[in-house]
Amino acid sequence: MKKRAIIIMALTGVLALASSFCSFAGEWKQDTTGWFYQNTNGSYLSGGWYWVDGKSYYFNDRGYCLTATTTPDNYTVDDSGAWTVNGEVQTREAEVTVSNTRVVIPNGYEWERDEEGTGITLNEKNGSDQGVLVMAIQEDSISEVRDLFGESALKMVSDEVVQGLTDEIGENMFKVSSSTKSFSTGAWYCYSYKATNDQGREVPVEFYTNFVGSEIRIVVVLEGAGREFSSNDEFVQNCIR
Repeated sequence: MKKRAIIIMALTGVLALASSFCSFAGEWKQDTTGWFYQNTNGSYLSGGWYWVDGKSYYFNDRGYCLTATTTPDNYTVDDSGAWTVNGEVQTREAEVTVSNTRVVIPNGYEWERDEEGTGITLNEKNGSDQGVLVMAIQEDSISEVRDLFGESALKMVSDEVVQGLTDEIGENMFKVSSSTKSFSTGAWYCYSYKATNDQGREVPVEFYTNFVGSEIRIVVVLEGAGREFSSNDEFVQNCIR
């Protein structure tokens, strides 16, 4: 995806025109059988490995965390259920930095950085099509646009960036609505689209953009942020810092 080229084109267009820790509701629970993790939407982590609070746990098909044993795929977990290697608990980052933006990784989600290093994708591990793409790109022209023409000019940049992304994603997308929302990280421009996937099913796609200094932050949500969030807004509010 040529994200940087799209953003530079949008900024150039505006200039030319003008010159002419995150809190999740999911939680650990225990009954007479054992420990399990219940997601915000009432479902449970089950059927394999999931990262929770920076540690990896194996949940069986019934949703119970295995403890003090060897998992079916021959890894060791301690008394708390955490994955260990030679007795050492294995951990990973609970937050990932993209440019100057910090992204909190929700419990139970996998993440991967893109080849350009300007974004990450987050996905649920339960086979759902739901996923989130977070991009953060530095571009000096953003500050120039703001200084010369004010914050309102950045909305034009945002519109062009999102249009460029939708054109790159595919032709089977149409805009439903747009709005401006205020989160703790500032004003975000929000765009709701409908897309048709390869199976011919219509799915929702939402774009969020935000400008901080010389950075544009873009969040793309496919089919909803997922089981730990009641809304896409909640993901942006809690996970983008």
